[in-house]
Amino acid sequence: MPATAIAHPREDHSTGHAVTGPTAGTEHWRATFTAAPDGVHGLRAAVRAYFDRVRPDRPQDRDDLLLVVSELVTNAVRHAGGPGTLDLAVLQDAVDIAVSDPSRSLPLPRLPDPGAGTGGLGLHLVAALCGPVQVTLDPGSGKTVHARLPQRRPEAPAATLPEPPAAAHPAVGIAQRTRNR
Repeated sequence: MPATAIAHPREDHSTGHAVTGPTAGTEHWRATFTAAPDGVHGLRAAVRAYFDRVRPDRPQDRDDLLLVVSELVTNAVRHAGGPGTLDLAVLQDAVDIAVSDPSRSLPLPRLPDPGAGTGGLGLHLVAALCGPVQVTLDPGSGKTVHARLPQRRPEAPAATLPEPPAAAHPAVGIAQRTRNR
């Protein structure tokens, strides 16, 4: 992993979030968020722009990352009331995600109730993509929820079937193609 260099925070004028990194020689990134109604959406846009800069060839990983970030930050806003911090570390084979908030209450998965519209899927989705989350109680107050999103394996190119040999009857070619699948 490259040496870590944390920059002084600056404001990302496209989102209004305070942003640290990326800086030369690092793939670490930090942003703060509030409980503002558009905060999660703006943070997603900032994460998308960052990840597209450091891993432009990994759109499938970006989409998974955006889902995990959305779920963890939404939980922090909904259950802790914000403000909070999102830290990303893009490693060669994974992305470490850490969301800090002011609550010391541990996140607990709950049974989703899709009919009620009250959520409950977030931690299940994160666990499906990342495995179990880790929670660190921060000294003083608050907590940090950690998840590691492994990089997907590159998708293999679609296999193409060779053209069957010329057949005297069209049904023979169809049978051969079906058998080769």
